[in-house]
This record gives sequence, structure tokens and C-alpha cells, in this order.
Amino acid sequence: MIAVDGVDLTWPMLLVALGAAVAVGLVTGRRTRTAGLWLSLALSLALIAALTLGFLLGGTSGQAGGVNLVPFQEIQRGLDNRGSSPWRNLVGNVVLFMPFGAAVAGLIRGRFWRRVVTATVLGAVLSASIEVAQHWGGRVADIDDIILNTAGALVGSVVAATLAASTGTTRRPGRTLEG
Repeated sequence: MIAVDGVDLTWPMLLVALGAAVAVGLVTGRRTRTAGLWLSLALSLALIAALTLGFLLGGTSGQAGGVNLVPFQEIQRGLDNRGSSPWRNLVGNVVLFMPFGAAVAGLIRGRFWRRVVTATVLGAVLSASIEVAQHWGGRVADIDDIILNTAGALVGSVVAATLAASTGTTRRPGRTLEG
């Protein structure tokens, strides 16, 4: 555990390192970029799994958990209680999926919107899958988690697609960088 003034900074530091790996993957040479982005995607998925599904390794109650299908209920609670656990949950759900969105957008061939839409949709599908697993693992599945995770994937994909467009790595399908 890495702590400063009693605050555990292990996961935030891992997210920063993962973000740096994605950034390096986006701006390096073609082969290095692709390998770096695949590594970043794998690390991102491992971190997401550890933080959201790690509880399954300790065993489950065998019963399904609750479901919150009221959009923005927990988001509003987080906004009303800044600095609290709901606030950290709100920010954490967005930040957790940003490297995922950036890595996916960096790996997709095509123009800006193709990268953004693909990464965002994949982020939403991954988040919904996690919520189903959490529900069946005895935890509460929350629509707000899907909304926040998808927003994180969107932000990460926009950053990556913008960087790709500005560095000239945006390609039309079927075309090479030279052509």
C-alpha cells in the first residue's frame, strides 16, 4: 500500500501509470504504438476486473444482489456529497474506464468518430457485463455505474482520437499511412 497522510494512493497511482502507458502507446512509432496499446488495454482490463470483480475470488453468498435502475440517483448523491465515499465512487467510475477508452480508440483504424463510437460502445458493453456479474455475485448492480463507466470510456476515446488525428495516425479503412 502506498499512503500519504493515511490516504491509500495505490489504485490512483496505478491508474496514472496506466494512463502514461496509453499516452506513450499513442505517440510512439507504429509497431511500438500497437504493442503499447495492446499492453495498455490488457492492463486496463486487468485493473478494471480487479477493482470491480475481485470480490468474486473471496466467494459469494450464492444469492443475487439488488438492482438500481433509477438513472442519476447515485450520481446526484455523489454530487451532493463531494469528498465523501459517493463522490469518490462517482469520480472513480469515470476515471477507471478512461484508459480503456483511450487504448481501444488508439487500436481502432479509421477516422475520429469511428474510434470514439467503437470505444464508447465497447466500454458500455463491458460495464453492463460487469454489473450483471456483480448482481449475480451478490452485490448491487447500478445503472449509474454503467453511465459513469461509459462516460469514462467516451472521455478516454475522445482524447486518444484527438491525439491520433493531430499526429496523423488517423487512416481510412483499407489505406496505409503512406497512401
